[in-house]
Amino acid sequence: MSSTASNEAGSRFNFVPLTFEDLPFLVEIRNECREFLHDNRAFNLEDSQKWFRVQQPEFWMIYHREVPIGYFRTSNHCRRNRTIVAGADLHRDFRGKGLGFLAWVAFLDTLFPLYDLYSVSLELLASNVRAFHLYQKLGFVVEGKRRGAVLRNGERIDSILMSILSSEWSSRVADI
Repeated sequence: MSSTASNEAGSRFNFVPLTFEDLPFLVEIRNECREFLHDNRAFNLEDSQKWFRVQQPEFWMIYHREVPIGYFRTSNHCRRNRTIVAGADLHRDFRGKGLGFLAWVAFLDTLFPLYDLYSVSLELLASNVRAFHLYQKLGFVVEGKRRGAVLRNGERIDSILMSILSSEWSSRVADI
């Protein structure tokens, strides 16, 4: 998927498939925000290059007005059930400016029709309160949680499962 999307706020986003050349930027973001991730290991560029070659991940760079600000990742795409799992990470320089919300709006506007999806799911740590509120604002609904799923610094953290259906997104996007 390579696409350009605009929303009512006039912000322009491009989603471009992750390339080998993007990996230094991805590693920087991933390592910087790893406290919010289920797997908080630090990665170096060499590890990431091996991962990229083997996994061939479905990641997209997020460009806002032609500047890279983060990435989206998708996984577990099931054509039969028309479902996909998604997530995103923004570079610290672009957080707290409303860009995450706007990028998600543009990405979901692209993702649902592109894959003819019934639903988009995600999973986040309960400790990631800002992301939780963002997903609620977008219209994602809590489906459940995996209690104590992650051990971090000697403490157990719940993992929250959320999703949004295509029909919910269609009616929600009109309000955004």
